[in-house]
Amino acid sequence: MKIELLAPAGNFESLIAAIESGADAVYIGGTKYSARASADNFNEEEIKEAVRYAHIRNVKIYVTINILLTDEELVDALEYVQFLYNNDIDGIIVQDIGLLYLIKKCFPDMPVHCSTQMTIHNKDGVDILSRLGADRFVLAREMSIREVKNLVADTNAETEIFIHGALCVCYSGQCLMSSFIGGRSGNRGKCAQPCRKKYILVNLDDSRDLEYHRKGYLLSPKDLNTIEYIGEIIKSGVKSLKIEGRMKKPEYVAIVVKHYKDALDQVERQYNSNIDESVQRELESAFNRGFTRGFLFNEKKSEFVNSEKPNNKGVFIGKILWQKGNRTAISLEKGSLDKGDGIEITFEDGTSVGTYISTYEKYSNNSLVTSISHKLYPGLPVYKTYDKHLYDKAHYEYYYKNRRKVFLNGELFIHIGKRLYFKIWDNEGHIIEYESQYISEKAKNTAITEERIINQLKKTGDTPYLFDKILIHADDNIFVSMSAINELRRESLKKTDRILSNRNKREYRSLRNEDFLTNFEPDKSSDRNSICFGASVWNYENISAAIEAGIDYIYYGACEKVKEAVELCHRNNIEIYFLLPNIIKDAERERFTQIIKENSFDGIVISNISQLSYVNIKPDIKIIGNYNLNVFNKRCMDIYLKLGVHKICPSLELNLKQLKSIAHNYGTSMELVVYGQIPLMTMEYCPLSSSGGCKGCKNQKSFGLKDEKGAVFPLFCNNHRMQLLNSSILFVVEEMEKILATGVKRVRLDFYKESKTEVKEIIELYRNYKNLSKESYFDTIKRVKSTGHTKGHYFRGVD
Repeated sequence: MKIELLAPAGNFESLIAAIESGADAVYIGGTKYSARASADNFNEEEIKEAVRYAHIRNVKIYVTINILLTDEELVDALEYVQFLYNNDIDGIIVQDIGLLYLIKKCFPDMPVHCSTQMTIHNKDGVDILSRLGADRFVLAREMSIREVKNLVADTNAETEIFIHGALCVCYSGQCLMSSFIGGRSGNRGKCAQPCRKKYILVNLDDSRDLEYHRKGYLLSPKDLNTIEYIGEIIKSGVKSLKIEGRMKKPEYVAIVVKHYKDALDQVERQYNSNIDESVQRELESAFNRGFTRGFLFNEKKSEFVNSEKPNNKGVFIGKILWQKGNRTAISLEKGSLDKGDGIEITFEDGTSVGTYISTYEKYSNNSLVTSISHKLYPGLPVYKTYDKHLYDKAHYEYYYKNRRKVFLNGELFIHIGKRLYFKIWDNEGHIIEYESQYISEKAKNTAITEERIINQLKKTGDTPYLFDKILIHADDNIFVSMSAINELRRESLKKTDRILSNRNKREYRSLRNEDFLTNFEPDKSSDRNSICFGASVWNYENISAAIEAGIDYIYYGACEKVKEAVELCHRNNIEIYFLLPNIIKDAERERFTQIIKENSFDGIVISNISQLSYVNIKPDIKIIGNYNLNVFNKRCMDIYLKLGVHKICPSLELNLKQLKSIAHNYGTSMELVVYGQIPLMTMEYCPLSSSGGCKGCKNQKSFGLKDEKGAVFPLFCNNHRMQLLNSSILFVVEEMEKILATGVKRVRLDFYKESKTEVKEIIELYRNYKNLSKESYFDTIKRVKSTGHTKGHYFRGVD
């Protein structure tokens, strides 16, 4: 199986850079519905030209529609897919399973790739999404190469993994941090990257204890670099190797693609690759936040982030030697500096100053003098953050269009009294035939020679084509004008363009009215008037407090005292559901399977689409869908309900108007969270790992991350993965009338670190939301608000 090198392009320049540097496929975003909304992206005319440019050179184009979509957007998105389908796009990358369903319904032969935003991290996820029609799976970046290899072997799925570029600290598709603190949703393509901000690790139990205090960019991962492991990656069986970088410059794309293409070619030729220091240095010079081999190759958690700097680190070049006024001497210890290079000098406190080298003079064999206005002192490290020579070289190599040639062979038939007939074919088996209007004549004076005809046909100029062999079948003593030969070549290559551009050979497809029909019936369930209050808890002690407060059902998320929890609930006629974590890798599945088998839960709460497979453990068990499923529209609701889910908590990023629209059809199948410190991130990385902590999080103190505004985000360990909780508690007891007016009849309160007393008080408060004038209720409201509260997105929604 030929492995695919997949490159990013945020604009047409980057697309050319990727293709001319050796990419097999390029992924781009349109001007809407893209998870990189701030990239330049491609309008419809540019998409058409991108397909033409790429397909002629046998390169595929994938378009991202990889955000969650509202009901209204689904209609427009499907029309957009129609445009992409009819313009020969090779695949569409999606996050929303509603869109996945509609694409496969209306355009069954359009390849659909499941984005990394779908949090695909195990075999069950691949199997279920395959049944929904998905063709390729972009695996979570937290998977190890062994896990990837086992998944491919077990499923025979077409998979794609990231091999280079920026990383998210959170499992993709599970991050709500940008959304909740700033209203810009990563699930909607508007992430503000709060992970690149400064934080302080604090001990929540004792503010005086400084033992674990760390400062810096504690959530900012280094950039992934796996070029030394290409041979092992190929052996894993993955289909596509993906480079991140739709926000990067074309030169960056050219440099990275070229080196990975060279490494792949080396492995193909000699079964291994030799990556020398110059290659790594060019990759560093292109852009780096420090490099990591990522979880793909078991990077130590303590080495995963660069806490010192969230942006380009550059390449160490030397140190400040001396400074007299603005005249500054730099000792060059590694590499060189030239006019136009960018440098950055870093101070001991982590601050830095940057400048470009405009002029310089040689000071000694390994030092130079330049002008820097900022006050500096000897010994400060100097980094080259922009390598003008490297970028100029990369720019020339990619901008020299048509460097990537398409080789052709041809046969020209020239017979007296007949039209010129030219047959062309390429190495892929495409055949192009063109018949000219020109009629060949017997030569009156000098006959044309085969050599002259061939030389004229090979003048392909600035096209991507090169003729290898051309055979001439001509009568003796024949004449053809040079203008006729030129016209023949020109029109033949235009036809070649058209044929190679349309690689998928699709017939034009127009959407029909029935493609947009929803068939969503109004909710007429008999229990629309009953309101149920549920609570999710992560420790056994809080169950009794919830029961005493009059809770109707319990979600239990802990793996300890499970039997006792079930017995306690059932003794009190309370339903109990096992709340599964949102990440369960294949090696962990058996543990949760046994818990479900051995205990008489009334149901399970699934937090990832892969967990639908757990219904096979006990076929009669009820399934509840958690908000981690990212249900954003009625189509998603409908799909999950048809897959066997009983109740669903839609995305926490929907506002009341959107929720009311969904509840009109599915109110009694919906659940809303109305209280809790919402998990904003789920991380394989642990911020305690560089501080002597993170030993299974057993008997550990409580920790949190404090941002630059003083907000503290508690850390919560769930199934050996760290979750970052919101600094503010979702608290909407005073808005319950408006929330219930949507039509939802099932509401839930999430308790992570609350005491038994707090659990009891909060539940009683919510159950009596119609009468909050009681003095004890007033005290509870005041206490919760004093710790920081939010109304979430119920009254604002997200961008």
